[in-house]
Amino acid sequence: MTYFSYIQPQIWVRLIILNISLGLVGFITIPYVLKKLPSSKSFDKWILIFYLISVSYSFFRAGINFIFLEPIDQSQFTLTSSVWWLLCMSANILLNILFALVISGCAVKDVIHHLNNERFQDPLTHLLNRRSFFEKNKVIDFGNSFYFLIYFDLDHFKTINDTWGHYTGDLILKGVSEIILNNKKANDLVARFGGEEFICLISAKNERDALHQTQRLKALIEQTVFTNNKIRITASYGLTSIKNLQDIEQALHRADHLLYRAKANGRNQISSDFVI
Repeated sequence: MTYFSYIQPQIWVRLIILNISLGLVGFITIPYVLKKLPSSKSFDKWILIFYLISVSYSFFRAGINFIFLEPIDQSQFTLTSSVWWLLCMSANILLNILFALVISGCAVKDVIHHLNNERFQDPLTHLLNRRSFFEKNKVIDFGNSFYFLIYFDLDHFKTINDTWGHYTGDLILKGVSEIILNNKKANDLVARFGGEEFICLISAKNERDALHQTQRLKALIEQTVFTNNKIRITASYGLTSIKNLQDIEQALHRADHLLYRAKANGRNQISSDFVI
């Protein structure tokens, strides 16, 4: 670049070197971009596509400079007022504007996504919160399957917090949430209703199947060793069926009553309002 700037001034050669250098720098990340492209979300995919276009354009611009700018008088005034130069600059500006718009769109999308997460997710466990649970169950078609509510509460959780501290308690809540998420079906809804209380809206073939799913969840939680302190926990469960969307509120009251009946009967058990 120094040679073609001071010893033998050639603007078009400097432009070719600059564009090829920019293209090569951008080319370093191309394998990573191509790997991420198929699995990226829509806005993120557009950023990757525009990045590929930008890198490709650097090499294309070098070719344009080589073919069309070399014959032009090399005085700066003549070169920068030529049609090809103006076209290249216009293309640069257009690409930069489009790229800026895509990045701005992605930034806005990320902000909206973050706000929605704060609105609809429990920040500690990343389960649904109470508000989002009620909103999401409105889209469930209760006529296509049998649905049940599992309302459960971790036994003696206050003692765990008092003994091991709230940090350990938070780790246990996260661990329980992971167990629920890893074992739920695609159309199940799981939420943290506050403190150590969790709610699961599950689909099942019948009452026996719903009870079996609840027993399986109970066993998984009991068998898990939480934190480095090797803490084991149990929970009490209330299980009830849901007739339809309008029955959700009453089902929650029934499940809550059944949960406290399980606690009154000695904890670490499932209380349901049906007999198998």
